[in-house]
Amino acid sequence: MIEDYSFWLFAFAWFLAGFVNSVGGMGAAMVALPIVAGAMHAQTLVPATCLCVAIISAAMSWVYWRSTRWQSLKAMIAGALPGSLAGLGILLILPTSVLQLAAGTIMILFVLWQFLHKAGAPHGDSGTAGATAGFFSGFINTSIGFGNPPVAIYSIYAGWEKMETMGSMNVFTLIVCGMTIAAHAGAGLYSEEVFRYALFGGPATVIGMIAGLPIARRINQATFKRILLLIIGAAGCICVFRGLGQLLGS
Repeated sequence: MIEDYSFWLFAFAWFLAGFVNSVGGMGAAMVALPIVAGAMHAQTLVPATCLCVAIISAAMSWVYWRSTRWQSLKAMIAGALPGSLAGLGILLILPTSVLQLAAGTIMILFVLWQFLHKAGAPHGDSGTAGATAGFFSGFINTSIGFGNPPVAIYSIYAGWEKMETMGSMNVFTLIVCGMTIAAHAGAGLYSEEVFRYALFGGPATVIGMIAGLPIARRINQATFKRILLLIIGAAGCICVFRGLGQLLGS
């Protein structure tokens, strides 16, 4: 019997994360991190979170594999590689708080614009737009840790169907997580404690995903788009609050 409550808290957080990710296609880390951040050391939290994100992304990718837009995914991955390098470089110039404020403000403005303006016809897939979304996804993921919103924004811009968005976003996330896990392993961040947390969080997030699937299948395209926009907006608010907290605390 594990007496340390943080393991059970981690499992509960990732159950909720898996449920939200199942319904909205993204947002797992955004849900789990605020719940467990105060109960774990950062050097354990970051790699354990990455493992759980990889697990939920792999499970979602398996469910929606046939709906993945592979051509668009290639363009996004091609853009993500230089974007990640740019994100590392900008961290040497600008403080994280400024980056979080800027990224969060852009996300919030996009959501407000989507809710307030009359929706037009989808623009369709574009190699340039997809690579741009991938670039900013890699950039934001490396610099502040939230990489999915640019891909979600692109899915709305291109007019992807719900299942296409579910599959493509999670395959993209799985690939990016694979790169991050390799980097973490090279840096020696994976300890026995990290794997113990993943042993609790991994199955919990898959169970949460399974619990959310019946709801996800009943959601129509318009409702799914609203949920996606709300998750993007929530990610933007978290970034803004983090940025302000760091600026005011410094």
